[in-house]
Amino acid sequence: MRKMSLLSVCFFCLLSLSAWAEVIPVDTIPFELGADNRLYVTVYINGQDDRPLRFLLDTGATDVVLNSNSPRTEGLAAFTESVENQGANSVETISSTAPSQVVRMGSRAISGLELIAIPYPPDAWDGVLGLSYLRNFDVRIDYRRKSIFLYELGNGQKAASDKAVRLKMDYRLGVPVVPVGVRVGGVDYQVSVEVDTGSDRVFDLNTPFVRRNGLLGTQKPFAISRIDGTVKEGGELQNVYFDWVTLGDALTLPRIPGAFSTVTEGVQASEAMDGVLGNNFLQRFNQLYDFKNNFLYLEVNDRLYTPFYDFLVR
Repeated sequence: MRKMSLLSVCFFCLLSLSAWAEVIPVDTIPFELGADNRLYVTVYINGQDDRPLRFLLDTGATDVVLNSNSPRTEGLAAFTESVENQGANSVETISSTAPSQVVRMGSRAISGLELIAIPYPPDAWDGVLGLSYLRNFDVRIDYRRKSIFLYELGNGQKAASDKAVRLKMDYRLGVPVVPVGVRVGGVDYQVSVEVDTGSDRVFDLNTPFVRRNGLLGTQKPFAISRIDGTVKEGGELQNVYFDWVTLGDALTLPRIPGAFSTVTEGVQASEAMDGVLGNNFLQRFNQLYDFKNNFLYLEVNDRLYTPFYDFLVR
């Protein structure tokens, strides 16, 4: 009887180890939480391992971007072509490379990528790590561990917490969009919103949605913001309070500071989606992007009650 119990325990241990092995990431990368609460990682371009670059992790960017104003990116790639870029507040033709570049984060290098050049301020960051790299993996962002976990495509869902809210991802304008419920001025709306870790905003409703539903003028803004996208003077956002935001069937967050967009160009002027969830909202959740099956898992973390804006709590 004692031997049987021991064998049973050993068998259970083997099963547990097997289950754990199934969700071991292919790589784990530490991230820096910037002063703006966005995520920054170290990236290497075209095998230049002696030139570490500080990149913004951006699920709202379709491509990998080099900051053409950063002295650290000089000579890393040849920008011999051009593409049309749709930013938050503009549509522009910008320089790009041939689709033959190599981008590495941690131990994972992806080749055959196109890079685009955008002239951000020199000290903002060296580049932006977008979906052309990220979608080669399932990606989990863990704020407690300050780490990004990369999984083989299709394996990430096995690492999802049973406490997480699962949202179906669609793609519009090349970026992930999820369904969200929002109540504004006592009226409930079901909206499709971009998931954008590269934005420092909370929750902006796009100009066409705002106009279609007659939302301008329904609330007195507590602040006015202007977007600095790829161009200066990018447009105006009227910051107001949303009654609540609902994620899935189980999680409702009350009194969320959102905004009504009046931007007339770029993503926030697009009919393709109803709005944008920025990192100031997303940082309250550990996130798992199942790019194989197109699901986003959101698990509440200890940043849930972090103030949205310091001036609102002074």
